[in-house]
Amino acid sequence: MAKDILDTILDLPGEIVDQVGTLFDSSTIKIAITGLSRSGKTVFISSLIDQLLYQNRLVSVTTAHSTFKATLKPPLHNVRRFDYYTFIDKLKNEQVWPDGTNAISHTLLEFESKSYFSFMGNSTFTIELIDYPGEWLLDLTLLELSYEEWSVKTLAWLRELSEPEADDYLKVVDSLSSASQGSEYEVALHKQYAELVTKLKVRHYSQITPGRFVMPSDLANDPMLVFAPVNGASVKLVSVFKKRYEKYVDEVVKGIHLEHFRGFERQVVLIDVIESLENGYKCHKDMRQGLKSMLSLYDHDNKNFLLQWFSPSIKKVLFVATKADQVAASQHANFSALLEEMVGELRRELDISHIETDTQVVSSLKSTTTIEKKYDGKQLSFVRGVLEEDGQLHDLYPGEMPSRFPDKALWQSDHYAFKRFLPPKRSYAEGEALEHINMDKVVEKLLGDLL
Repeated sequence: MAKDILDTILDLPGEIVDQVGTLFDSSTIKIAITGLSRSGKTVFISSLIDQLLYQNRLVSVTTAHSTFKATLKPPLHNVRRFDYYTFIDKLKNEQVWPDGTNAISHTLLEFESKSYFSFMGNSTFTIELIDYPGEWLLDLTLLELSYEEWSVKTLAWLRELSEPEADDYLKVVDSLSSASQGSEYEVALHKQYAELVTKLKVRHYSQITPGRFVMPSDLANDPMLVFAPVNGASVKLVSVFKKRYEKYVDEVVKGIHLEHFRGFERQVVLIDVIESLENGYKCHKDMRQGLKSMLSLYDHDNKNFLLQWFSPSIKKVLFVATKADQVAASQHANFSALLEEMVGELRRELDISHIETDTQVVSSLKSTTTIEKKYDGKQLSFVRGVLEEDGQLHDLYPGEMPSRFPDKALWQSDHYAFKRFLPPKRSYAEGEALEHINMDKVVEKLLGDLL
């Protein structure tokens, strides 16, 4: 009987056999930390590692659970290591924000947790944190789209935006004919589309694919990326672009991106709610759709049954709104309400797929303090911090954060202009973790059942 089962497994496709072993290896818990650029992912991961290594500020965790110790382990072979030491030095000693990461990186943390009963011995396990750019995660949707389907979807999206550069690109696409062929057309179209999506990214749009067009990393100037969405007017262009698109999906999205994403048990999705509020209805709507695309892999209707059975499915997704220190502490309840509104539909869909979800508002590094001051005869909550734009200490009144996103007709982006602050100029004692807002609650919700 056992031999029959083994023979059956060995007859399965290779990608499934590779995952069978992970069913029996529960000592390492893989956690994906994802978020679009500017969501604060680099600082969040640095702070999370720092809090776990130096638990002096994790009050709710260390009192609710048994004592634990976390140790940073050597990097895995053949993967990039998240540069925690460099990033934490910039935050603690140089008081500057580190540059964002532009590639997938890994961190291993080994945990030893004190048992309630001494005769049982301490429990040990390892957590693997994977820093996964949200722009690349969006590319996983390409696995379900042919080149023609991707072109139709992308061109329709560009038409909806009504942005001048998008309209210019659409005019070029609409002018294509059977005579539009050759390397000059190919390079020109790719360049115009790549420049377009880069500008749209700067303008806070989210649904940009391929992700390597705005975050190329090691594929900068690779000929494989020379494609763009077009209609079917030029059969030759479609044929050339289709081959490159399929090569990109097969070698980059499937061969690189999906490989890192395999076997995840938990995921943190960082969301810049403030960016969504500041940049108007179109950007807000686009960010919500982008979040939905980032989590499309968990759609229970799209999973291959056999692969799902042999692969450990995602168990928990934590949605985190960052940069809570940009608003006064009195506004955090409204901040949380906006986050809940933004991901409410996603949480319901994930619940149907038997995936546990939660939300949390945080500041990975607390760069301001809330103070009460009288202004125009009223007692108001101000934030005090060193402004990034001039390096000077300011007391600012950021205004009231709404408890729900405005209706399209009433949305006035100029009502929301939250400022960016530098890390506070302070000294950290040996073994003292970054000062934060609610990172202890992140650890509780993400890892509390393991400690």
